[in-house]
Amino acid sequence: MHNKYLAWLAAGLMAGALSAQAAPLTPAGASAASSSEAMPYSGFTDYTLDVSGIFSVDGPGDPDNETRSLQIGSSARVVGIGWDTTQFADSPSWLSEMVVRFGSTNGWAVNLTTGIGDNAPGTASYSSGGVVDLIPIGLDFFVDADGVLRLEFFESFDDFANDWDGRWLSGALTVRVEGEHVVPEPSVYALLLLGLAGVAGTARRRARVQG
Repeated sequence: MHNKYLAWLAAGLMAGALSAQAAPLTPAGASAASSSEAMPYSGFTDYTLDVSGIFSVDGPGDPDNETRSLQIGSSARVVGIGWDTTQFADSPSWLSEMVVRFGSTNGWAVNLTTGIGDNAPGTASYSSGGVVDLIPIGLDFFVDADGVLRLEFFESFDDFANDWDGRWLSGALTVRVEGEHVVPEPSVYALLLLGLAGVAGTARRRARVQG
């Protein structure tokens, strides 16, 4: 018998309470970039990824895992994640062990466990009922200058080494991006400095005339 079933039986009376308190979105270790920086952005864009047929294989970082990449814009800020999926976990694997993590080229930021608390095999559908705002829960993050958003589908507990434990049968994930962080070119900075110098010179000339 799989040893995790012993823990499940021991915690059976608490399962409902734990399920109610659990959050499907959690930090994924090192953040891809600080979420506290205030930067200028313009508008919102929703990116949708079809997850139909994606296998959930081994633990995080395993080369057998399926990954996806989205180009969302240089240093763009991810401010929301939504889901509407149907998933299957092959016994003895659990639906709650199927995880997808989001991040940038240089780090992971957010884990999404759509079936949180669903500690059983089988098929189930999950929906966020829209896009979940990451800002109030402190999980918004920035991708790197290359503009790449990475996703990795993995198992939090690996029941079948080097083989799939679950499968995302259908549905989609939605990523909401708050515009693109526009970094001025060096030439723009030079013009800005020249403009400020001109303003300062005009102010000095006016001061001499008035004196």
